[in-house]
Amino acid sequence: MAPVDDVDRKILELLREDARATNAAIGQEVGLTEAAVRRRVARMRADGTIVRFTVVTVPLGPEGLVLIRCRPGSTSEVLRYVRDRSAEVFETSGEYDVGAFIECSTMDELNHELDEIRSLEGVVSTITLIRLARSVRLPIPAESASTRPPTGTPSTRTTARRRGRPTPPPR
Repeated sequence: MAPVDDVDRKILELLREDARATNAAIGQEVGLTEAAVRRRVARMRADGTIVRFTVVTVPLGPEGLVLIRCRPGSTSEVLRYVRDRSAEVFETSGEYDVGAFIECSTMDELNHELDEIRSLEGVVSTITLIRLARSVRLPIPAESASTRPPTGTPSTRTTARRRGRPTPPPR
């Protein structure tokens, strides 16, 4: 992964808000041409900074975060197994070695997946947190733009400053 500059960070922030934003729209926000944004996004995809573009949905069934403690020397084997069955997997430091988000269509299916993970030879123990609710920061839809505070209010000045745009004069 190559280092990212402030413009790359702004591009990434905008893509996190809306992965379907066009390069032209992003360019307007960050002061670059469409082609310059396209090159930067391509570079960040190639170097692994951008892993994937994805869709966040409401839960379609039970979801759980499984924390897995592995026997010494078996973490790689457990990671390989869990990667094929999980929405997202990460290696951790501390009391647990692996974390995995498991999404299933039924609670019985989730229990079965957990039993399969627990039965792995390299697994010492697990803790599972079942997601009860999800809170996601959503972008403001274009049709809601009229509900934003008028230009020059403290909140728009703060937002403009954060995004690196000139601050509107106070009224």
